[in-house]
Amino acid sequence: MEFKVAKMDRTVVIISSLATIFLACLSILFIVKVPYGWIFAFFMMLIPLICYLWSPRSYIFKGGVLRIKKVIGREITIKINDIEAYVRLDNFTKLKVARTFGNGGLFGFYGFFSTAEYGQINCQLTSLKDIIIIKTRTMNYALSPQKCGDLEQYLVKDIGGITEKIETLQVQRANERSPASSMILVLPLVLFTALVIMVLLNYTQLPERIAVHFNAYGQPDRWGSKSSYLISGLVPSAILLILTIGIFFFVRRTTKRPAIPNFLVMIMSFILLFTAFTSFSTFWLNKYGQQLIPMQYGIIIFGVILIVLLYVYYSKIVKKNK
Repeated sequence: MEFKVAKMDRTVVIISSLATIFLACLSILFIVKVPYGWIFAFFMMLIPLICYLWSPRSYIFKGGVLRIKKVIGREITIKINDIEAYVRLDNFTKLKVARTFGNGGLFGFYGFFSTAEYGQINCQLTSLKDIIIIKTRTMNYALSPQKCGDLEQYLVKDIGGITEKIETLQVQRANERSPASSMILVLPLVLFTALVIMVLLNYTQLPERIAVHFNAYGQPDRWGSKSSYLISGLVPSAILLILTIGIFFFVRRTTKRPAIPNFLVMIMSFILLFTAFTSFSTFWLNKYGQQLIPMQYGIIIFGVILIVLLYVYYSKIVKKNK
């Protein structure tokens, strides 16, 4: 039995459209204004493409297994015998939700989300309205079928007959834990302050005409006034700081697990640190005519450390948030 996913609702359409346009404009800005900006632009434009390819396309009950199929990629499989309960909700946004490791609206809502009402949920949604949450022995899953009533009837009559009975999923009691302390924000604030001081000190030592753009080999291919150094050094870092603070307070409001917002601040702080490195590398090249560390190596090191941080966050925090 196959159930198609619901059409993208207004929220998903708006988020997908605005995010894609924003990333495209930001990519152009990075290419024009930021040294090695083409590298950041490339990865930014990969984001909407990957999000679309990983979005859910159908839910199939066959051979004792529920399969959640994607546009491209590994499908999610759930043993029917493991299904214990379900609940149908008219609107997912009525829950107290924190996105812990997932996509928050770019061609769908999928990945891990934490809710105060039902605990951790593996969401596979293309719409936030009229959804079904299925509880299994190991995980909760949220589905958004095109015909939610038909899927609900199938669960109750057919799947319920296989598993003997499917109960109604009950709301959990509130987890009494202290929210994360805002003291963690000292880390990005200190890094940002140090970066501003570094940029201002470096600015006074630069010549009036500096290299403002570099090719794939780290060689200057465009020149401009040294005021460009201030823009490329301060604007991206200020945006990152604002995003870090906003993410912390939003996530803290929706979850009582301090590890989640705290670790997200650490990841954003590391990205801010890399921004400082690119700024200092640009200064060093313009001041001394050579790179302190080849940018290619710096990007590779940054990518590896970021992947390690994300893996630790996923394996030590997200997967254990049950």
